[in-house]
Amino acid sequence: MALARVARLPASAALPYALRRDTTGAAAREQALAAFRGAHRTTTVAKVLATASRVATRKRPVAALNGVAASDWFCFDAKDDATEKWYPQGLSCGSDAGLSSPSAFAVSWYWKPDPTAEPERGIRVSFLNVATLRYAHVLLVEPDADGNPTPINVHAGGLVWYKNLLYVPDTTGGLRIFDLRDLSEGGLFGYSFMLPQSDMWRCDPALGARFSFASLDRSADPVLLVSGEYLTSGTGRVVRWALAADGTLAADADGTAVPVDAYNSPGQKIQGAVSYKGRWYFSQSGGTGANDRLLTALPGQAVQERKYPKGPEDLTVWRGKNTVWTVAEKPRGRVIFGVPL
Repeated sequence: MALARVARLPASAALPYALRRDTTGAAAREQALAAFRGAHRTTTVAKVLATASRVATRKRPVAALNGVAASDWFCFDAKDDATEKWYPQGLSCGSDAGLSSPSAFAVSWYWKPDPTAEPERGIRVSFLNVATLRYAHVLLVEPDADGNPTPINVHAGGLVWYKNLLYVPDTTGGLRIFDLRDLSEGGLFGYSFMLPQSDMWRCDPALGARFSFASLDRSADPVLLVSGEYLTSGTGRVVRWALAADGTLAADADGTAVPVDAYNSPGQKIQGAVSYKGRWYFSQSGGTGANDRLLTALPGQAVQERKYPKGPEDLTVWRGKNTVWTVAEKPRGRVIFGVPL
């Protein structure tokens, strides 16, 4: 399929992506969250990064890159690289969060076991300390009525780490919010750390919006949160919302967060997208042979194609290094890698 030029869409194209904070049962959810907080000792991302026990490798020769001119890359340990129970999807970095030291990445994974053999474990986020190459998994959970942690069964196809918040897309529901000030020492399924869901912004499911991935545009003022849809045919949409100073979605007087704009993506099977200084970047799966594609374009101009490893997912920009990064999801080819903007 030929690539389409990226163009701004009419305002009506963004309306299905209007979000409202989920207030249904809010008092009960807050009570459950309070019970969770009371039962678990809190910690910080800094402590997780300082005490992480898993070890990544940097710039190790990796066949999965298959000739891609990466500026830098990081490989998970052998167990996480090979597992077919967890698949990495979303990617954000300390540059998004405003973290000055240490440099870090955050990666979301979804659980994909044999459902008849093992219980659902939901989603997790790995925090990687770039300086030490140590990383740790944090299980994302939703407290039940008694404050007990329960798994969250969504795809977690994207991740945004901004200030104290993590945004995780829920494909047909909207955006789930996790406040890192609730990061806790854990115990569910043997995890050392857990992070409870604290909020959610919901879309109108009847309007057909899909939240397949997410990223952050920190070159914009105000900062913009980006999301878009994965489609197996045709071109989907990418939309952007303004963020308030505290990192939450900027909403109008009615409590609705309406996207500031919407664009068409350049083709089908878009796995991630990010905008930066007016240019769009898209990861696209379904390429021929051993490679997929990174697509870049200024609105209205011809799309440029770059070779990418198989299985690219969400995108993030590391501003200080002027690089755009993704994570490859395929077992035995899992790598976080960056290429020049």
